Amino acid sequence: METLECIKTRRSIRKFLDKEVPQEVIRKVLEAARWAPSGGNRQPWRFILTQDPEKIKMFDPYFHQPWVEEAPAVLVACANPHDTWATYDERDDCFVLDTAAAIQNILLAIHELGLGAVWILSFSPRAVRKALGVPPHIRILSIIPFGYYELAGKIEFRGGTVSNEAESLRRPAEELFFLEEYGVPL
Repeated sequence: METLECIKTRRSIRKFLDKEVPQEVIRKVLEAARWAPSGGNRQPWRFILTQDPEKIKMFDPYFHQPWVEEAPAVLVACANPHDTWATYDERDDCFVLDTAAAIQNILLAIHELGLGAVWILSFSPRAVRKALGVPPHIRILSIIPFGYYELAGKIEFRGGTVSNEAESLRRPAEELFFLEEYGVPL
């Protein structure tokens, strides 16, 4: 799949098939994360894979997102801020951006490999920390439920539905990209 095609056709998937994700596929996905760019090449990200349904159920005690519990696999995206702080100032949040770049690589690799995923920020870091034994100095940034899925014409999400065949709703380029000064379309 061409890079731009992969970017344009990737969607957030919230309904998964009850089908195990093979370890060799998971390793390819994680390899994509490993090659993400990072400030000072510090690579502060850490990812924890769980396929244990009982642990996964613990991640979402407040927000009730059934797609979390129904996913056959969940990656927990963490970062060690000290990796960044060893080079930069302690107030530097570059570790968050670095981990986000690794997550984007993961999402694209998952899509390219024929699976679907959704990047979730609404969950209980405390519950995840407890379920997976994450040390206190490690920041838990997001969870990524993923697995095989079957498209049936429309994707459901909290705000309604969007057709899979139609181009995803995106702002026009002239609202996003400017030349020389803010507000002057490129």
